[in-house]
Amino acid sequence: MARQLNAYKKLKAISDQYLLDNIGERAVAGAPRFNSERRTWIVPILCETPRGILPAGRLELDTNLNMLYATPKSDMVSAIEEQLRRLPYLVFAEEGELQAKGIDAITI
Repeated sequence: MARQLNAYKKLKAISDQYLLDNIGERAVAGAPRFNSERRTWIVPILCETPRGILPAGRLELDTNLNMLYATPKSDMVSAIEEQLRRLPYLVFAEEGELQAKGIDAITI
C-alpha cells in the first residue's frame, strides 16, 4: 500500500510540474486513474477560472510515468471558453431590474 501511495504522489508531482511549466499556475492535475486496458494513467487537467474550477483536458502517462499525451493548450482554452458560455450567472438585483434590461431571470 505504501508503494502504491508513493507512486500516486510521484504521478501527481510529475503532472503538477508539467502543468506549471507548460500551461500555467491556474491549471492543476485532478485525481489520476489507471486505465488497465491501455495500461496508462489518465490525469484530468482542471483550470481555475473566475467562475469556478473547470475540467479542461487530460494528461496520459505510461506505467513508467513518461508523458504520452497532453491536451494542447489551445484546445483547453477553447474547452474552458465553451463551458463559461454555458454556465449560469448569479446576479443580485431588485425585482424587475433584469427584466427591464431584457434578461430572463430565474429567482431563487
